[in-house]
Amino acid sequence: MKFSEIFKNEFYQKMLSPAGNNPVRNRADSFLKIFELLEQKDDKTFYLVETGTTRSDHGHLAFGDDGASTYIFDQFINHYDGEVNSVDININNVSYCRNLVSEKTKVFCSDSVKFLWNLPKDRKIDFLYLDSYDIEKDNPHPSQLHHVKELCASIDKLKSGSIVAVDDHDAFFTEFKIGKGNYVKDFMDDIGATLVYEGYQIVWVL
Repeated sequence: MKFSEIFKNEFYQKMLSPAGNNPVRNRADSFLKIFELLEQKDDKTFYLVETGTTRSDHGHLAFGDDGASTYIFDQFINHYDGEVNSVDININNVSYCRNLVSEKTKVFCSDSVKFLWNLPKDRKIDFLYLDSYDIEKDNPHPSQLHHVKELCASIDKLKSGSIVAVDDHDAFFTEFKIGKGNYVKDFMDDIGATLVYEGYQIVWVL
């Protein structure tokens, strides 16, 4: 069975079910699309890199709120093979996440831009997930700028076929169009990257 099928059975609905009266953050469809794209690759040994690790703000494994992405990526990598690297500047998030994942997922405490810049250039990333800096409705620029810095820091670790996604792109701020991914989208448009999904998250294939 493909992991995308496991995801549909075990995680899809959970990701559409936030706690209490919290709004739906639809990461389910974009994650499903990402896993399906990864599964098209002949080589099933993957290298996944994530900025902003799974945290406990909304409770333990809050699939419908924070998304529990690191946990899900760890499940994916154990279904196939390879490694997940996740980085977060908050040691409490790092400590929490390390207890959720297997030895195939390494969780680092660092500034994400510096971490991405120092990754080895000869190891190319199959999937880069950018989600490290919360956006503020009244001051979106710092978050948007940080995510395009992350892309700049990792660009020489990407390859043809690499998948790049930004979380919190177009959700609560739809009217204002000020999600996390706006600056990254401008760059991706300029280089001709293929947009494969745009909603709560935005996803491209290089």
